[in-house]
Formats: sequence, C-alpha cells, structure tokens
Amino acid sequence: MKSDHSQPSHFKDRRSDRTAVGETAQLRHHDWYSVEVKVHDVSQCGFMAECASPVQIGSYVSLDVPGVGPVRAQVRWQIGGRMGGMFLDPISLNRCEWTAIKAEPPKAAA
Repeated sequence: MKSDHSQPSHFKDRRSDRTAVGETAQLRHHDWYSVEVKVHDVSQCGFMAECASPVQIGSYVSLDVPGVGPVRAQVRWQIGGRMGGMFLDPISLNRCEWTAIKAEPPKAAA
C-alpha cells in the first residue's frame, strides 16, 4: 500500500527553510518577564524553541538572536514544552550568529 505524504489542503507551506540551532536564548514579553528557551531551529520568518514555562498563544514576545539583537515575534503555537514563533519582520540569517558560517583563524606562517 502506497502512503500519501502530501499535506492536507488547509496546511500552509513553509515560507523559508529552517536551520537547526540547539542554542539557548532569552524570550521576553514586554518588560513583564524573561525566560530562557532552547532554540531548536530558526528561519528568516520564525523559530521553534523549547520553553519550560507556558506562553500564551497569540502573545507578542521578543527573542534575543545573537548577531541580530532582539527580534519581535508572535507566539503561534505551543504543545507541551515546545513553542513556535513567527517573526513580525523577517531576519537576515547572514547576520545571525547561530547560522553564520564560522570563519577559521588564519594559519600561522612557518
């Protein structure tokens, strides 16, 4: 029996590719609270993270992205300890330290 891996018509395609991260960051809701999250992946348009505290779906937060700074996002979903956020303005992954290609230090001359 052949399985059909296509998504139902009401599912939306992702707007951009995701890059695995596995780093911690601060998630803030205005000045009311700040929690540490483990960011599992990031794209130009959003992120998926592990968060021990419940976060209200639909709330607006700020995620500290190294190399980019605080990025405003809306919480789109939370299932158990995982949550997903959509950036209000897309970010440049070229500036993001999580996804940038690490430069090798120059080799010393012999």
